Amino acid sequence: MVSNFLSRFSTGLRIFGGLVVLSMVAGLGACGTASSPVAKEQVNLRLRMTASDGVNPNEWGAASPILVQVYELKSATAFETADYFTLQSDDRKAIANDALVVDEFILRPGEVRDVVRKSASATTAIGVLAGYRDLGKSVWRAVYRLPVAPDASWYRAVIPDKTQQLHVRFDRNVVSISKSE
Repeated sequence: MVSNFLSRFSTGLRIFGGLVVLSMVAGLGACGTASSPVAKEQVNLRLRMTASDGVNPNEWGAASPILVQVYELKSATAFETADYFTLQSDDRKAIANDALVVDEFILRPGEVRDVVRKSASATTAIGVLAGYRDLGKSVWRAVYRLPVAPDASWYRAVIPDKTQQLHVRFDRNVVSISKSE
């Protein structure tokens, strides 16, 4: 009776040991799988849009409202090479999947507008498109490349990172982006 018990116990140990070894092998196999890319932190964006008093002059030289599009871009290459009319009419086709967020609004001469938000984690550049009346004599596009975002950290929910403050200026026939302090 004792030998029968020991025989069963020994068989049970062998089965248990085999399961342990099998689970360890499976666990090691999981360690070798490709990991997903590390997420980047979202950046706090503060964009100050300023239209000058003489922005977008009409044929009599009077200032006029201007159509503005602000893009958060994954890559700025397609945005920088596309022409104005393609971006204006079908930006999704022109810049494919590079446009993460798009804002569109009209600025009146002398108007200042602030856009404040967290950027998409994949944003690497801010692109601005300005609908000047005389496109041939205007600088209607501007791009600002953001610094490389650090890898996402769990503590950023309670301890925010720095804010990226940019000044977008719409002058008579030129749009420009600069870092503001």
